[in-house]
Amino acid sequence: SSGINAEYGGGAHSGHTYNTAEVERVEHSWEEAEGYEECEEFLIDPDTQHFDENSLNELGNRAEQDHFRKHPKPKPIEEICGKYQCPMYQKVESSGCGFEERIILRANWTTTKVDLESPNGYREAYFRLHGYRSGAKNDRGEAMDMAVPVIKKWWLDEDFNVLGATMSFYIPAAFQSDPPASTDDLVRVEEWDEAVTYTRAFGGNREDPEHLKQFDLLKTALAKENLTPYPYMRMTAGFTRPGYGRQRREVILVDNDSM
Repeated sequence: SSGINAEYGGGAHSGHTYNTAEVERVEHSWEEAEGYEECEEFLIDPDTQHFDENSLNELGNRAEQDHFRKHPKPKPIEEICGKYQCPMYQKVESSGCGFEERIILRANWTTTKVDLESPNGYREAYFRLHGYRSGAKNDRGEAMDMAVPVIKKWWLDEDFNVLGATMSFYIPAAFQSDPPASTDDLVRVEEWDEAVTYTRAFGGNREDPEHLKQFDLLKTALAKENLTPYPYMRMTAGFTRPGYGRQRREVILVDNDSM
């Protein structure tokens, strides 16, 4: 059984800057950090088929030695959205393991295509969106506060080859009802409808092969609950700046009925 527990983003303190010298006073469990209970079978090292009970410890470094938890523990999303503006969402409480289900509420985003042929395609896309956010490339010249996450989407064909990619920034709450128009032809303002999403979180600033495994684990976890994601789009969300304090990244699949 599942029910909706409202956990809204967007309640950030405007203009807050993260202090890298800030001392983290709370040690979170893996479940608190990730936002869901991990599936026990995902904690088995496939090389040894050995289940390490230490990997289930609430706290402690030994948990980080687990096969799928070699990366740093992610920063809890509630902490991040207490410092920066985040999209409004509702967390759906589920009896499943290995993922978090959310309803992302309707909102405006800025989006640009990523040139996958360019070695700097993602960097170029980021700075186009930054131009809009800084005021240099919107029709009112208005600068906006930083908001998270940065969303990347990859569109796939029936053989799961990448057809194209986009990058998007969330537009802060002060501009949601009437966002400025983009003056860059490559950047557009989009209204995204409410959608049901499924996520897995991890720490570090990574897009290596192991991060791609997270999509496979997510699909496995959803199949156990008879949930069907849309197969031809993958998303990632980056909540923290690379190399800047504790990290949080998520892999995301969208429910088939939301497409």
